[in-house]
Amino acid sequence: MPSRCTVLLLALACACACWGPRAAAYTKPDQLQIITAFRDAMLARPVHTNWAKALATWTCPTNPANSVGGTCDPCGQLVWGNWDHVACRGERVTYTKEKVPGDGTINHIHITDMLIEGPVPLAELCPLTGLVEFDVDGGDLTGTIPSGFAACYPQLIELDLSYNRLTGTLPPEIADVKTLEQFKVEDNSLSGTIPAEYGNMATVNWMRFSDNNFTGSIPSSLANTALHMSQLTLDGNDFEGDLYALSDHSMISFNAANNPRICGMVPVGLRFAHGFNYANSGLGLPCPEETANGWVDLSETL
Repeated sequence: MPSRCTVLLLALACACACWGPRAAAYTKPDQLQIITAFRDAMLARPVHTNWAKALATWTCPTNPANSVGGTCDPCGQLVWGNWDHVACRGERVTYTKEKVPGDGTINHIHITDMLIEGPVPLAELCPLTGLVEFDVDGGDLTGTIPSGFAACYPQLIELDLSYNRLTGTLPPEIADVKTLEQFKVEDNSLSGTIPAEYGNMATVNWMRFSDNNFTGSIPSSLANTALHMSQLTLDGNDFEGDLYALSDHSMISFNAANNPRICGMVPVGLRFAHGFNYANSGLGLPCPEETANGWVDLSETL
């Protein structure tokens, strides 16, 4: 009869054989073809000086110590790929972490603070249908926001177009991205209103609209968004009216400063949010229609 020690050793050996070493994954051939075509398209743009800087590492052979399946492996085996601004991770382990390595599918594009030029490259990146992150903030991108993100990326979690020079209005079709959690367009030159369709974005917990030229009221449909939204920034625009659509929300961070025509009582879940700022707004004072209905503003007589 084997000893207890022998049994334990056999069990451990079996477990090791079953689990084995962490599987290595190399960049799938179709992904390599797509990302290479994207690189070539960006470098062919009439103005591409900063694209060339951003994509300077997008060459082969890649680092042999972090490459599998050949000499050109943009994905690699680490959190970030052999090519800068690219990641190929697996499914989520926690809210903020994913398995590494993934299965060789490119799912993160994170080209930030590189002053990349031209229009938003949605058409060129659309074949990367597995993207969960499309982040090109801190660029010099111009033109309008494309409307086809939902058609391209059915699993998209983060869309960050902030700190560029984008113009035009917000596409209602962004709300068709049913998995979207973070939507950031602050510090552009966007205009128009927040589409009512954005109230259908049930999974979104970050919405940043700061420092644009937005107008109009906050759509009542935003009452349908996640009640414990992490962050909503409206500051630096020309929104008007009250925030009562957000009366049931309890946010971690909220900013409505520098919107002179926003007015009315502040919902308590916004008032006690981290970073709450209502400077240069009418929050805390009655809206014109409220005064007309008998709410007398006594602030000048007190």
